[in-house]
Amino acid sequence: MIDYILLLCVHPFSVVGQLHESTVGLLQTKLLGALSCIWFDRKSIRDRSTVRRRIEKHVASADVAPLLIFPEGTCVNNEYCVMFKKGAFELHAEVHPVAIKYNKLFADAFWNSRAESFFAHVLRLMLGWCVIADVWFLPPQRIQPDETPEQFAARVKALICQRAKLVDVPYDGYLKHIAPSD
Repeated sequence: MIDYILLLCVHPFSVVGQLHESTVGLLQTKLLGALSCIWFDRKSIRDRSTVRRRIEKHVASADVAPLLIFPEGTCVNNEYCVMFKKGAFELHAEVHPVAIKYNKLFADAFWNSRAESFFAHVLRLMLGWCVIADVWFLPPQRIQPDETPEQFAARVKALICQRAKLVDVPYDGYLKHIAPSD
């Protein structure tokens, strides 16, 4: 969420993201409604196909704000870049990668939504001295004729990791929510 707020300072982007409950959800639907954002319920299986159709329609339309998709699908700790979801890379659309790296010197921008509410997170950031972020807009990328969507996603991820000096790991980001078995 902080990544999106940061990028809104540059351009009025639409975004694909999880619809949160309570006040955050209200902010998402009411304040960001004018930007044609695409919100989904992660718990709903049927939402996946609906969201895909809405993304395809959005990408094909010239009269809407550019669409931000965070292909990791989860917040990570600013040191690693986890596996990208392939959906955004199956659209045959030009992809404009953005690399974001936060400096933890004054405030850690990482949000663990299972351990901290969004407002507690924002308050923690506001009570820090400042939030420092480097943002790099990388050259646009297109899928190559001999590339699968998975390979395209991996190539874009590697570009982002290289630029932001993140460790490229092949793991799904949701593994952080699963306790290892004994």
